Amino acid sequence: MNTVLSQALKDAIRSLVEQIISTQPFQDFENTRIMLSRDAKALQLLERLEEEQKSLSRIALQRDLVDEDFAGIEQARQEALSHPVILAYFQAQDRLVSLLQEINNEMSNLLGFDFASSAAQSERELEEGWE
Repeated sequence: MNTVLSQALKDAIRSLVEQIISTQPFQDFENTRIMLSRDAKALQLLERLEEEQKSLSRIALQRDLVDEDFAGIEQARQEALSHPVILAYFQAQDRLVSLLQEINNEMSNLLGFDFASSAAQSERELEEGWE
């Protein structure tokens, strides 16, 4: 469905985006995202964590998981979260998500339904239609 947005609505959206990007949670997230992208050690730790997650998923496809299967991912997770840049990034991300959830709550209250859930449901329906 392709809807033509009025200029007034586009301006309101642009204003909302400008308000969001001027918030401290967004600024903190953006700053830590840049720091993370420039930190080779942090990126290496996150890559290792991702590889451990993929490995765990492969094992889960082959058999039931046992406690020992989680050792590698738990160690990678602890190492990643002990890195100050990674920790700061995840904390900033959590604060930004909280802000966006508050915005969704306000929009939902004004609209009379859960806006984000409704939009996510429509996306899932579209994706399922492609399969």
